Amino acid sequence: MKFFNANLKVSLSFLIIFLSPLVVYSQKPNVLFLTSDDLNFDSIGAYGSKIKNTTPNIDKLSKQGMLFERAYVQAPSCCPSRNVFHTGQYSHNSGVEGFYSVDFPQATLPEALRGNGYFTGIVQKVIDSTPTNNVDQYWDYVADFDKLNSRTASKYKLAFGEIVQKAKDNDQPFYASVNVQDPHLPFYRGEKTKKGFDKNPPSLIFDQDEIPIHPVLPQYDHFKEEMTDYYNTVRRGDDCIGDILAVLKEKGVIDNTIIVYVSDHGMAFPFVKSNLYPQSVRTPWVVVWPGEVKKGKRDKTHMVSAIDLMPTILEATNTETPGPLAGRSLLPIMKGKSQENRDYVYVEHNEGPTADPRPMRAVHSKDFVYIFNAWGTGDYHAIMECRWYRSYATYNKLSQDHQEVKDRFEFLNYRTVEELYDTKNDPYSKHNLINDPNYADVVKDLSTRLETWMRATNDYALEGFLVKDNEDELRRFMEKRVSISKERATRLEWKREVKHKNRPQGKLTELGVANIVQ
Repeated sequence: MKFFNANLKVSLSFLIIFLSPLVVYSQKPNVLFLTSDDLNFDSIGAYGSKIKNTTPNIDKLSKQGMLFERAYVQAPSCCPSRNVFHTGQYSHNSGVEGFYSVDFPQATLPEALRGNGYFTGIVQKVIDSTPTNNVDQYWDYVADFDKLNSRTASKYKLAFGEIVQKAKDNDQPFYASVNVQDPHLPFYRGEKTKKGFDKNPPSLIFDQDEIPIHPVLPQYDHFKEEMTDYYNTVRRGDDCIGDILAVLKEKGVIDNTIIVYVSDHGMAFPFVKSNLYPQSVRTPWVVVWPGEVKKGKRDKTHMVSAIDLMPTILEATNTETPGPLAGRSLLPIMKGKSQENRDYVYVEHNEGPTADPRPMRAVHSKDFVYIFNAWGTGDYHAIMECRWYRSYATYNKLSQDHQEVKDRFEFLNYRTVEELYDTKNDPYSKHNLINDPNYADVVKDLSTRLETWMRATNDYALEGFLVKDNEDELRRFMEKRVSISKERATRLEWKREVKHKNRPQGKLTELGVANIVQ
């Protein structure tokens, strides 16, 4: 059964994009949607990495087209984030709020392109990239490597090369979603690499004395080893990207291929992944389109986000829009024009792979971020993937001996209901200004904007937001969400077979529900 919610009438300021006049190109362009996994935007040389030679291939790519400096993803964990790109919907509208399958009522990006004559292929992150696990619904070619081969550049080159060749053999343009798994954990550690995972080394190995501790972390040498492992894994991921891009030239299709490069969210460290801070949801975003997008352009003005990918690709490929979309095409910006109403981005987190809901919503402006944590009453512990890794254990150990680390660690785990940060002067969101009277007007403005967006998009979290000043009511809202999530977890088809501790196991018989706004 298909599920569709069309009860909400959206105000003009939040009109969702329907069919628009299509620009006609003489030949359908190929599309390579290239992603990294858990890569911080500021780990890239072109985005100001303080460490040299982390990403030479991405840096080279950025010079061949347009780089967006103010780009965001809508969600800070893999499956919800990647589904925004392919559904064109916010997570609470697509229904992909966590790591389970959803009965999505309209064509996704690969389905729409398939209907326009495209050969579609995907390499890695296969079931995380679409609403259901039915890969045949979306893809003509699928490559999903085992763990031992998941980080080797030659494997990516071979798989992507097969997509390009099959499309050429069929006389079709291609849409390829190629997803490099680095620098997702486990990191490259030489012989210490986690058993069963790829030990293939990067082309350049950094030493600890070359790697500063990222500013988001306490500045103690205890983090040095894992930070170094992360950057070595970043470099290995860049090696994969280099081999993938080489295919385009070798196959003779580089001049008619649109390349879009992004990361799905920030790195797996405390205060980054599974959060809504700038370092969590900012992403590199590079677009290359020979003959259509000028080389070496940097857009410093427009705030763009994952919801904009689908309308952009549909317009660029003259593909009919399958239904309402939440974003807008970036083609005018890519062509050098200005686009109005690009001053705010809305992001969300609902739950991770453990079926423990932690609803968060945020609005980012060019100078501030306002965050609403429905669970921030002190009754719930944060559920973040970093809790399972070395950096969290290091943080915990340091907190026992250093008061400033203890205070920060406590905040990491429990937060507050509301947060406000001056991201221009506090880029790593360390000083919560929510109770500072000097910023009362900023809080009022951004919280009002967030509420307006939640209403316009029929967001379930609005119920909690409206009682954010009443902790008892907010607790009742959270109790309701926990109950819904746990019940849902017992019956839905999950994206991953891994047995998370205490997570109810779905029966693989039912899909989740979409909630698309007309």
